[in-house]
Amino acid sequence: MRRLDPWLLLATLVIGVCAYLAQTSTAEALASPGYANRQLVWLTLGGALVLLLAFADYRVLARFSPLFYVASLAVLVFLLVASPLRAGTHSWFVIGKFTLQPSEFARIATILAVAALAGEHRKETLSRGLVLRLVAIIALPVILVVLQPDLGVALTYAPILLAALWVGGLPWKVWVGLVAGALVVTGAAWLWLLKPYQKERILTFVDAERAPYGAGYQQRQSKIAVGSGEVTGKGLRSGTQSQLRFLPAQHTDFIFAVWAEETGFVGASILVLAYGLLIARIFLIALHARDRTGALVAGCIGVVLASQVIVNVAMVTGMAPTTGITLPLMSYGGSSILATAIALGLVQSVWRLRFANV
Repeated sequence: MRRLDPWLLLATLVIGVCAYLAQTSTAEALASPGYANRQLVWLTLGGALVLLLAFADYRVLARFSPLFYVASLAVLVFLLVASPLRAGTHSWFVIGKFTLQPSEFARIATILAVAALAGEHRKETLSRGLVLRLVAIIALPVILVVLQPDLGVALTYAPILLAALWVGGLPWKVWVGLVAGALVVTGAAWLWLLKPYQKERILTFVDAERAPYGAGYQQRQSKIAVGSGEVTGKGLRSGTQSQLRFLPAQHTDFIFAVWAEETGFVGASILVLAYGLLIARIFLIALHARDRTGALVAGCIGVVLASQVIVNVAMVTGMAPTTGITLPLMSYGGSSILATAIALGLVQSVWRLRFANV
């Protein structure tokens, strides 16, 4: 245990406590105590996974990454043809009362595959061929997730490529080309990929009064909840926006709004600082990794988690359009929690094996 990063464990514990307390509030509002109880079970299992993966060897897992990656693609393909339609997507396996979202775990397999491939590169900058291979590795699961369709989860794969290219080394001219390509893809997505309701969310974000009781309703109620928390909040299970069920998706996408309303600026700051500590430690671990593979594993995980936190909090506070990206460890959902726990366990493994004589 002495070889583990205690600050990362502390940040994870603080976030976990906040998550359980927030979910007890949503469980009461939705008259479903199972939300909080299941969240506690998943957080406990997640803690066990963090410790289990921490004492594994990330280098061994990276060597098996092609197998994990191909298996994850096969599962995503199987989802498209065999999984039931749930909430408008083919994203889950339904097992009795429980559901499993494979795309969350496929992201971990993709990170390992990217780290294993780019980690073998010994030159200061990545070759064109290697960049194309990295793009292909990430593009395949992204396409399959988009076809489900689940654009929110698909967007969480993009930071993997950015982190891999940054850590691996990429000339500035190539970055310019990537930015230009991203603009082209964004334009094409607007014209041919985004559905009308997704376009409406973006247009409503630009013009808040466009649809205050339609596409803009969620974000409008979320901002009311966050603002009404003021300094110390209204108290646990006492938030009017959540308890009176004005706030939609309060146990998933908008859980931060519930927490901010009930604990105020103080509670929201504690949670944000915990996320800041968590992400800062992950990037520090990436800098201290013993090899490029370890640096890529930790770096990719850090960028993915940071992007999820930033986008979700920005969405909840009205600084970004509604995207469907959840808040790691806080939002309700076993697949997301367990996948995040696996990622944090891999980061701990990188830290534990940072010395060459281990």
